Amino acid sequence: MWAVQPSASLDAWLYQADPVAGCDGCARAMRRLAGAEKAGDQTGRYEASRDVRAHPDHPAGPSRAGER
Repeated sequence: MWAVQPSASLDAWLYQADPVAGCDGCARAMRRLAGAEKAGDQTGRYEASRDVRAHPDHPAGPSRAGER
């Protein structure tokens, strides 16, 4: 069986979360992220991190878009 492992940089980006201080949506997503990390839920980690990066109430910037 073939398995493709993501690179370390892709893995880091997928799970990157840069919450905005004082934002309730970010705080909820970060709690979900912590729970998913504790449970070993990779999909949950990705989804919570994605929600922080793409939060609709925040302007798109490098940390939100994942661009450097």
